[in-house]
Amino acid sequence: MSPTSVHKRPLAVDMLNTGMVGGAAVAAARLHEGLLAKGIDSRLWNKPARRPDDEQESSSRPLNLELPLSWRAQFDAARSKLRDKRELRGRSPSLELFTTPWRSHPTPIDASTLSGDLFHLHWVNRWLDWTSFFGSIANDFPVVWTLHDMNPITGGCHHADGCDAFQRGCGNCPQLAMGKRAPNDISKRGFDVKYHSYAGKNLHIATPSRWLQRHAENSGLVQQATVQTIYNGVDLTEFRPLDKQRARQELGLPNDRTIIGFGAASLSNPRKGMQEFFRAVSKLSAPAEVLCLGFGDHSKAPSFHQLPEVHTTGFLTTPDQLARVYSAADVFVMPSLGENMPQTVVEAMACGTPTVAFRVGGIPEIVIPGETGMLADLGNCDQLGRGIQWMIDHPTERRQMGQRSRELVCREFDLDVQTEKYLSLYQRAIQATDEMKSRHYARSA
Repeated sequence: MSPTSVHKRPLAVDMLNTGMVGGAAVAAARLHEGLLAKGIDSRLWNKPARRPDDEQESSSRPLNLELPLSWRAQFDAARSKLRDKRELRGRSPSLELFTTPWRSHPTPIDASTLSGDLFHLHWVNRWLDWTSFFGSIANDFPVVWTLHDMNPITGGCHHADGCDAFQRGCGNCPQLAMGKRAPNDISKRGFDVKYHSYAGKNLHIATPSRWLQRHAENSGLVQQATVQTIYNGVDLTEFRPLDKQRARQELGLPNDRTIIGFGAASLSNPRKGMQEFFRAVSKLSAPAEVLCLGFGDHSKAPSFHQLPEVHTTGFLTTPDQLARVYSAADVFVMPSLGENMPQTVVEAMACGTPTVAFRVGGIPEIVIPGETGMLADLGNCDQLGRGIQWMIDHPTERRQMGQRSRELVCREFDLDVQTEKYLSLYQRAIQATDEMKSRHYARSA
Protein backbone atom coordinates (compact mmCIF):
# COMPACT_ATOMS: atom_id res chain seq x y z
CA MET A 1 0.00 0.00 0.00
CA SER A 2 1.34 3.40 -0.92
CA PRO A 3 1.40 6.01 1.86
CA THR A 4 -0.74 8.23 -0.37
CA SER A 5 -3.21 5.58 -1.53
CA VAL A 6 -5.87 6.76 0.93
CA HIS A 7 -5.02 10.48 1.08
CA LYS A 8 -3.26 12.89 -1.23
CA ARG A 9 -1.03 13.88 1.68
CA PRO A 10 0.95 11.29 3.68
CA LEU A 11 -1.12 9.23 6.07
CA ALA A 12 -0.84 10.66 9.60
CA VAL A 13 -0.91 8.26 12.56
CA ASP A 14 -1.00 9.21 16.25
CA MET A 15 0.47 6.29 18.22
CA LEU A 16 0.08 6.18 22.01
CA ASN A 17 1.98 4.10 24.58
CA THR A 18 2.18 4.91 28.29
CA GLY A 19 5.91 4.48 28.83
CA MET A 20 9.22 4.54 27.00
CA VAL A 21 10.60 1.22 28.27
CA GLY A 22 9.33 -2.34 28.25
CA GLY A 23 8.14 -4.73 25.57
CA ALA A 24 5.18 -2.65 24.40
CA ALA A 25 7.33 0.48 24.16
CA VAL A 26 9.94 -1.39 22.11
CA ALA A 27 7.28 -2.77 19.76
CA ALA A 28 5.65 0.64 19.32
CA ALA A 29 8.98 2.35 18.66
CA ARG A 30 9.98 -0.26 16.07
CA LEU A 31 6.69 0.10 14.21
CA HIS A 32 6.95 3.89 14.45
CA GLU A 33 10.38 3.79 12.80
CA GLY A 34 9.09 1.37 10.18
CA LEU A 35 6.23 3.72 9.31
CA LEU A 36 8.53 6.72 9.08
CA ALA A 37 10.77 4.78 6.70
CA LYS A 38 7.76 4.32 4.40
CA GLY A 39 6.90 8.01 4.38
CA ILE A 40 4.07 7.82 6.91
CA ASP A 41 3.60 10.81 9.22
CA SER A 42 3.84 8.76 12.42
CA ARG A 43 3.84 10.49 15.82
CA LEU A 44 4.59 8.38 18.91
CA TRP A 45 3.29 9.82 22.20
CA ASN A 46 3.84 8.80 25.81
CA LYS A 47 2.67 9.85 29.26
CA PRO A 48 4.94 12.61 30.64
CA ALA A 49 7.43 11.44 33.25
CA ARG A 50 6.81 12.57 36.81
CA ARG A 51 10.14 14.38 36.86
CA PRO A 52 11.93 15.92 33.86
CA ASP A 53 15.06 14.00 34.88
CA ASP A 54 13.17 10.74 34.24
CA GLU A 55 12.72 11.54 30.54
CA GLN A 56 14.85 9.22 28.44
CA GLU A 57 16.21 9.56 24.95
CA SER A 58 13.40 8.16 22.86
CA SER A 59 11.58 8.49 19.55
CA SER A 60 8.37 9.26 21.47
CA ARG A 61 7.15 12.62 22.73
CA PRO A 62 5.41 13.37 26.04
CA LEU A 63 1.71 14.28 25.86
CA ASN A 64 -0.28 15.54 28.83
CA LEU A 65 -3.99 14.81 28.33
CA GLU A 66 -5.11 15.38 31.93
CA LEU A 67 -7.73 18.08 32.53
CA PRO A 68 -7.58 20.13 35.73
CA LEU A 69 -10.10 19.23 38.43
CA SER A 70 -12.17 21.29 40.80
CA TRP A 71 -11.53 20.91 44.52
CA ARG A 72 -14.61 18.69 44.85
CA ALA A 73 -13.58 16.54 41.90
CA GLN A 74 -10.08 16.12 43.39
CA PHE A 75 -11.65 14.94 46.65
CA ASP A 76 -13.88 12.41 44.83
CA ALA A 77 -10.91 11.17 42.78
CA ALA A 78 -8.79 10.66 45.91
CA ARG A 79 -11.62 8.74 47.57
CA SER A 80 -12.03 6.54 44.48
CA LYS A 81 -8.30 5.82 44.43
CA LEU A 82 -8.36 4.75 48.08
CA ARG A 83 -11.35 2.49 47.39
CA ASP A 84 -9.48 0.82 44.51
CA LYS A 85 -6.44 0.21 46.71
CA ARG A 86 -8.62 -1.41 49.36
CA GLU A 87 -10.31 -3.69 46.82
CA LEU A 88 -6.98 -4.78 45.29
CA ARG A 89 -5.25 -5.32 48.61
CA GLY A 90 -4.34 -8.91 49.34
CA ARG A 91 -3.76 -10.06 45.74
CA SER A 92 -1.06 -12.69 45.36
CA PRO A 93 2.33 -11.22 44.33
CA SER A 94 2.61 -14.03 41.76
CA LEU A 95 -0.22 -12.50 39.72
CA GLU A 96 0.21 -10.05 36.88
CA LEU A 97 -1.01 -6.46 37.12
CA PHE A 98 -4.62 -5.53 37.66
CA THR A 99 -5.41 -2.01 36.46
CA THR A 100 -8.68 -0.11 36.24
CA PRO A 101 -9.93 1.85 33.20
CA TRP A 102 -10.57 5.02 35.22
CA ARG A 103 -8.01 7.63 36.22
CA SER A 104 -7.98 10.50 38.72
CA HIS A 105 -8.23 13.05 35.90
CA PRO A 106 -10.23 12.97 32.65
CA THR A 107 -8.00 12.46 29.57
CA PRO A 108 -9.99 13.50 26.49
CA ILE A 109 -8.17 13.82 23.20
CA ASP A 110 -6.49 17.10 22.37
CA ALA A 111 -7.59 17.62 18.77
CA SER A 112 -5.03 20.36 18.23
CA THR A 113 -2.22 17.85 18.94
CA LEU A 114 -3.75 14.49 18.02
CA SER A 115 -4.70 15.58 14.52
CA GLY A 116 -3.85 12.43 12.55
CA ASP A 117 -6.06 10.28 10.36
CA LEU A 118 -6.30 7.55 12.99
CA PHE A 119 -5.23 6.58 16.49
CA HIS A 120 -3.03 3.56 17.13
CA LEU A 121 -3.08 2.53 20.79
CA HIS A 122 -0.53 0.23 22.41
CA TRP A 123 -0.16 -0.22 26.21
CA VAL A 124 -2.09 2.79 27.58
CA ASN A 125 -2.90 1.67 31.13
CA ARG A 126 -2.12 4.09 33.96
CA TRP A 127 -2.37 6.96 31.49
CA LEU A 128 -5.73 7.07 29.72
CA ASP A 129 -9.11 7.35 31.37
CA TRP A 130 -11.29 5.09 29.23
CA THR A 131 -14.60 6.97 29.60
CA SER A 132 -13.31 10.46 28.81
CA PHE A 133 -10.80 9.34 26.17
CA PHE A 134 -13.11 7.16 24.09
CA GLY A 135 -16.02 9.48 24.81
CA SER A 136 -14.15 12.32 23.08
CA ILE A 137 -13.62 10.28 19.89
CA ALA A 138 -16.25 10.33 17.15
CA ASN A 139 -17.76 6.86 16.71
CA ASP A 140 -16.64 6.62 13.08
CA PHE A 141 -13.05 7.74 13.75
CA PRO A 142 -10.64 4.83 13.12
CA VAL A 143 -8.89 3.39 16.17
CA VAL A 144 -6.32 0.58 15.85
CA TRP A 145 -5.25 -1.12 19.07
CA THR A 146 -2.30 -3.49 19.44
CA LEU A 147 -2.88 -5.66 22.51
CA HIS A 148 0.29 -6.44 24.45
CA ASP A 149 -1.60 -8.33 27.15
CA MET A 150 -5.21 -9.20 27.98
CA ASN A 151 -6.20 -6.08 29.95
CA PRO A 152 -8.16 -4.27 27.19
CA ILE A 153 -10.44 -7.34 26.88
CA THR A 154 -10.92 -8.08 30.61
CA GLY A 155 -12.38 -6.30 33.59
CA GLY A 156 -8.92 -5.45 34.92
CA CYS A 157 -6.49 -8.35 34.95
CA HIS A 158 -3.58 -8.34 32.51
CA HIS A 159 -3.52 -12.13 32.28
CA ALA A 160 -6.66 -14.16 32.96
CA ASP A 161 -4.76 -17.29 34.10
CA GLY A 162 -7.38 -19.65 32.72
CA CYS A 163 -10.42 -17.70 33.92
CA ASP A 164 -12.99 -17.17 31.16
CA ALA A 165 -15.29 -14.68 32.95
CA PHE A 166 -14.14 -11.92 30.56
CA GLN A 167 -16.13 -13.72 27.86
CA ARG A 168 -19.36 -12.90 29.75
CA GLY A 169 -18.88 -9.87 31.97
CA CYS A 170 -16.44 -10.49 34.86
CA GLY A 171 -17.38 -10.18 38.53
CA ASN A 172 -16.46 -12.50 41.41
CA CYS A 173 -12.90 -12.16 40.17
CA PRO A 174 -10.66 -15.08 41.28
CA GLN A 175 -7.64 -12.76 41.24
CA LEU A 176 -9.05 -10.67 44.09
CA ALA A 177 -8.61 -11.60 47.72
CA MET A 178 -11.45 -13.78 48.97
CA GLY A 179 -13.23 -11.03 50.88
CA LYS A 180 -13.07 -8.60 47.95
CA ARG A 181 -14.88 -10.81 45.40
CA ALA A 182 -18.49 -9.96 44.60
CA PRO A 183 -20.87 -9.91 41.62
CA ASN A 184 -20.29 -6.15 41.30
CA ASP A 185 -16.63 -6.07 42.34
CA ILE A 186 -13.91 -3.95 40.78
CA SER A 187 -13.55 -6.37 37.84
CA LYS A 188 -17.26 -6.12 36.98
CA ARG A 189 -17.20 -2.31 37.17
CA GLY A 190 -14.09 -2.23 35.00
CA PHE A 191 -15.73 -4.51 32.45
CA ASP A 192 -18.83 -2.30 32.29
CA VAL A 193 -16.78 0.88 31.82
CA LYS A 194 -14.88 -0.71 28.95
CA TYR A 195 -18.07 -2.09 27.39
CA HIS A 196 -19.67 1.34 27.22
CA SER A 197 -16.40 2.97 26.11
CA TYR A 198 -15.99 0.63 23.12
CA ALA A 199 -19.67 0.54 22.11
CA GLY A 200 -20.23 1.81 18.57
CA LYS A 201 -16.57 2.70 17.97
CA ASN A 202 -14.66 2.03 14.76
CA LEU A 203 -12.25 -0.27 16.58
CA HIS A 204 -9.71 -2.64 15.02
CA ILE A 205 -7.68 -5.02 17.19
CA ALA A 206 -4.22 -6.39 16.33
CA THR A 207 -2.65 -9.10 18.47
CA PRO A 208 1.02 -10.19 18.44
CA SER A 209 -0.02 -13.86 18.71
CA ARG A 210 -2.80 -16.14 17.53
CA TRP A 211 -3.19 -17.17 21.16
CA LEU A 212 -4.22 -13.64 22.13
CA GLN A 213 -6.34 -13.30 18.98
CA ARG A 214 -8.46 -16.25 20.11
CA HIS A 215 -8.97 -14.64 23.51
CA ALA A 216 -9.93 -11.30 21.93
CA GLU A 217 -12.42 -12.97 19.61
CA ASN A 218 -14.05 -14.65 22.62
CA SER A 219 -14.13 -11.53 24.80
CA GLY A 220 -17.50 -9.99 25.55
CA LEU A 221 -15.96 -6.53 25.13
CA VAL A 222 -14.83 -6.28 21.51
CA GLN A 223 -17.38 -8.35 19.61
CA GLN A 224 -17.96 -5.51 17.15
CA ALA A 225 -14.25 -4.96 16.45
CA THR A 226 -12.16 -6.62 13.77
CA VAL A 227 -9.40 -8.83 15.19
CA GLN A 228 -6.28 -10.16 13.47
CA THR A 229 -2.78 -11.32 14.36
CA ILE A 230 0.17 -9.16 13.31
CA TYR A 231 3.45 -10.29 14.83
CA ASN A 232 5.65 -7.59 16.33
CA GLY A 233 8.40 -6.82 13.86
CA VAL A 234 12.11 -6.99 14.52
CA ASP A 235 14.92 -5.32 12.62
CA LEU A 236 16.79 -8.28 11.17
CA THR A 237 19.85 -6.17 10.42
CA GLU A 238 20.20 -5.43 14.15
CA PHE A 239 19.20 -8.83 15.49
CA ARG A 240 21.34 -11.23 13.49
CA PRO A 241 23.78 -14.05 14.25
CA LEU A 242 27.16 -12.70 15.32
CA ASP A 243 30.40 -14.64 15.50
CA LYS A 244 30.01 -16.71 18.67
CA GLN A 245 33.66 -16.74 19.71
CA ARG A 246 33.98 -12.98 19.25
CA ALA A 247 30.75 -12.32 21.15
CA ARG A 248 32.02 -14.41 24.05
CA GLN A 249 35.39 -12.70 23.98
CA GLU A 250 33.76 -9.27 24.15
CA LEU A 251 31.64 -10.42 27.09
CA GLY A 252 34.59 -12.05 28.85
CA LEU A 253 33.11 -15.53 28.60
CA PRO A 254 34.84 -18.88 28.01
CA ASN A 255 34.63 -20.77 24.73
CA ASP A 256 34.83 -24.24 26.24
CA ARG A 257 31.44 -24.27 28.00
CA THR A 258 27.83 -24.52 26.88
CA ILE A 259 26.21 -21.16 27.56
CA ILE A 260 22.53 -20.97 28.46
CA GLY A 261 20.98 -17.56 27.94
CA PHE A 262 18.02 -16.17 29.85
CA GLY A 263 16.65 -12.71 30.49
CA ALA A 264 13.72 -10.32 30.91
CA ALA A 265 13.20 -6.67 31.74
CA SER A 266 12.22 -7.74 35.27
CA LEU A 267 13.85 -10.96 36.42
CA SER A 268 12.47 -10.35 39.90
CA ASN A 269 8.89 -10.73 38.60
CA PRO A 270 7.80 -14.20 39.83
CA ARG A 271 5.90 -14.81 36.60
CA LYS A 272 9.12 -14.58 34.62
CA GLY A 273 9.98 -17.95 36.10
CA MET A 274 13.46 -17.43 37.49
CA GLN A 275 12.82 -19.92 40.31
CA GLU A 276 11.70 -22.45 37.70
CA PHE A 277 14.75 -21.68 35.55
CA PHE A 278 17.23 -22.30 38.37
CA ARG A 279 15.36 -25.42 39.45
CA ALA A 280 15.61 -26.76 35.87
CA VAL A 281 19.33 -26.04 35.42
CA SER A 282 20.08 -27.51 38.86
CA LYS A 283 19.16 -30.86 37.32
CA LEU A 284 21.82 -30.77 34.58
CA SER A 285 24.20 -33.73 34.52
CA ALA A 286 27.46 -31.74 34.33
CA PRO A 287 26.87 -28.23 35.71
CA ALA A 288 30.59 -27.42 35.73
CA GLU A 289 30.55 -27.59 31.92
CA VAL A 290 27.71 -25.04 31.70
CA LEU A 291 27.48 -21.28 32.23
CA CYS A 292 24.22 -19.35 32.57
CA LEU A 293 24.21 -15.87 31.04
CA GLY A 294 21.36 -13.57 32.06
CA PHE A 295 20.29 -10.01 31.35
CA GLY A 296 17.72 -7.74 33.00
CA ASP A 297 17.45 -6.42 36.54
CA HIS A 298 19.49 -8.49 38.93
CA SER A 299 17.82 -11.54 40.43
CA LYS A 300 19.58 -13.47 43.17
CA ALA A 301 20.05 -17.15 42.33
CA PRO A 302 18.36 -19.46 44.87
CA SER A 303 20.35 -22.03 46.82
CA PHE A 304 19.86 -25.13 44.70
CA HIS A 305 22.53 -27.81 44.71
CA GLN A 306 24.77 -28.18 41.64
CA LEU A 307 23.88 -24.87 40.04
CA PRO A 308 26.04 -23.90 37.05
CA GLU A 309 28.03 -20.69 37.23
CA VAL A 310 25.77 -17.68 36.62
CA HIS A 311 26.80 -14.39 34.98
CA THR A 312 24.42 -11.43 34.64
CA THR A 313 24.92 -8.35 32.50
CA GLY A 314 22.33 -6.15 34.17
CA PHE A 315 19.70 -4.27 32.19
CA LEU A 316 20.49 -4.02 28.46
CA THR A 317 19.00 -1.31 26.28
CA THR A 318 20.47 -1.51 22.78
CA PRO A 319 19.98 -4.13 20.04
CA ASP A 320 23.76 -4.44 19.73
CA GLN A 321 24.12 -5.39 23.41
CA LEU A 322 21.25 -7.88 23.22
CA ALA A 323 22.40 -9.44 19.95
CA ARG A 324 25.84 -10.03 21.48
CA VAL A 325 24.32 -11.93 24.42
CA TYR A 326 21.96 -13.96 22.21
CA SER A 327 24.81 -14.86 19.85
CA ALA A 328 27.13 -15.84 22.70
CA ALA A 329 24.53 -18.30 24.00
CA ASP A 330 24.10 -21.83 22.66
CA VAL A 331 20.48 -21.98 23.75
CA PHE A 332 18.00 -19.44 25.14
CA VAL A 333 15.61 -20.44 27.94
CA MET A 334 12.23 -18.75 28.43
CA PRO A 335 10.78 -20.04 31.73
CA SER A 336 7.90 -17.54 31.93
CA LEU A 337 4.66 -18.77 33.46
CA GLY A 338 2.55 -16.40 31.36
CA GLU A 339 3.39 -14.76 28.04
CA ASN A 340 1.82 -13.31 24.90
CA MET A 341 4.60 -13.37 22.29
CA PRO A 342 7.84 -12.62 24.16
CA GLN A 343 10.20 -10.41 22.18
CA THR A 344 13.22 -11.96 23.88
CA VAL A 345 12.42 -15.31 22.22
CA VAL A 346 11.94 -13.67 18.82
CA GLU A 347 15.18 -11.72 19.20
CA ALA A 348 17.14 -14.81 20.29
CA MET A 349 15.78 -16.78 17.34
CA ALA A 350 16.67 -13.92 14.99
CA CYS A 351 20.24 -14.29 16.25
CA GLY A 352 20.23 -17.98 15.39
CA THR A 353 19.77 -19.28 18.93
CA PRO A 354 17.16 -22.01 19.58
CA THR A 355 14.82 -21.79 22.57
CA VAL A 356 13.66 -24.05 25.38
CA ALA A 357 10.46 -22.78 27.02
CA PHE A 358 7.23 -23.64 28.76
CA ARG A 359 4.26 -24.32 26.50
CA VAL A 360 2.37 -21.10 27.26
CA GLY A 361 0.72 -18.20 25.42
CA GLY A 362 1.99 -17.60 21.89
CA ILE A 363 5.34 -19.35 22.42
CA PRO A 364 4.27 -22.65 20.74
CA GLU A 365 3.55 -20.69 17.56
CA ILE A 366 7.28 -20.22 16.99
CA VAL A 367 9.10 -22.64 19.31
CA ILE A 368 8.40 -25.86 17.45
CA PRO A 369 9.76 -28.98 19.18
CA GLY A 370 12.55 -30.56 17.18
CA GLU A 371 12.54 -27.70 14.68
CA THR A 372 13.31 -24.42 16.46
CA GLY A 373 13.56 -25.55 20.07
CA MET A 374 11.99 -27.62 22.81
CA LEU A 375 8.84 -27.15 24.92
CA ALA A 376 7.88 -28.29 28.41
CA ASP A 377 4.48 -28.42 30.07
CA LEU A 378 3.77 -25.26 32.02
CA GLY A 379 5.58 -25.33 35.36
CA ASN A 380 7.19 -28.73 34.77
CA CYS A 381 10.81 -28.00 35.71
CA ASP A 382 11.86 -31.62 35.15
CA GLN A 383 10.74 -31.41 31.50
CA LEU A 384 12.34 -27.99 31.12
CA GLY A 385 15.62 -29.35 32.50
CA ARG A 386 15.49 -32.35 30.15
CA GLY A 387 14.96 -30.03 27.20
CA ILE A 388 18.01 -27.98 28.17
CA GLN A 389 20.05 -31.15 28.70
CA TRP A 390 19.05 -32.44 25.25
CA MET A 391 20.30 -29.19 23.72
CA ILE A 392 23.61 -29.55 25.55
CA ASP A 393 24.03 -33.16 24.43
CA HIS A 394 23.15 -32.55 20.76
CA PRO A 395 25.28 -29.63 19.49
CA THR A 396 24.84 -30.47 15.79
CA GLU A 397 21.04 -30.62 16.01
CA ARG A 398 21.09 -27.52 18.20
CA ARG A 399 22.92 -25.52 15.56
CA GLN A 400 20.47 -26.72 12.91
CA MET A 401 17.59 -25.58 15.11
CA GLY A 402 19.28 -22.20 15.40
CA GLN A 403 19.42 -21.87 11.63
CA ARG A 404 15.75 -22.79 11.30
CA SER A 405 14.91 -20.30 14.08
CA ARG A 406 16.52 -17.51 12.08
CA GLU A 407 14.65 -18.61 8.95
CA LEU A 408 11.29 -18.59 10.77
CA VAL A 409 11.83 -15.11 12.18
CA CYS A 410 12.94 -13.77 8.79
CA ARG A 411 9.75 -15.17 7.30
CA GLU A 412 7.25 -14.12 9.98
CA PHE A 413 8.70 -11.20 11.97
CA ASP A 414 10.49 -8.99 9.46
CA LEU A 415 9.83 -5.34 10.38
CA ASP A 416 8.98 -4.44 6.79
CA VAL A 417 6.39 -7.23 6.61
CA GLN A 418 4.83 -6.05 9.88
CA THR A 419 4.70 -2.45 8.69
CA GLU A 420 2.97 -3.42 5.45
CA LYS A 421 0.37 -5.41 7.37
CA TYR A 422 -0.37 -2.41 9.59
CA LEU A 423 -0.66 -0.15 6.55
CA SER A 424 -3.28 -2.53 5.14
CA LEU A 425 -5.09 -2.51 8.49
CA TYR A 426 -5.01 1.29 8.55
CA GLN A 427 -6.55 1.36 5.08
CA ARG A 428 -9.38 -0.97 6.15
CA ALA A 429 -10.00 1.10 9.29
CA ILE A 430 -10.29 4.29 7.24
CA GLN A 431 -12.56 2.56 4.73
CA ALA A 432 -14.75 1.48 7.65
CA THR A 433 -15.08 5.17 8.56
CA ASP A 434 -16.44 5.93 5.10
CA GLU A 435 -18.88 3.00 5.37
CA MET A 436 -20.11 4.15 8.78
CA LYS A 437 -20.67 7.66 7.46
CA SER A 438 -22.55 6.32 4.44
CA ARG A 439 -24.87 4.27 6.67
CA HIS A 440 -25.45 7.31 8.87
CA TYR A 441 -26.34 9.48 5.88
CA ALA A 442 -28.66 6.74 4.52
CA ARG A 443 -30.55 6.57 7.83
CA SER A 444 -30.82 10.36 7.96
CA ALA A 445 -32.15 10.69 4.40
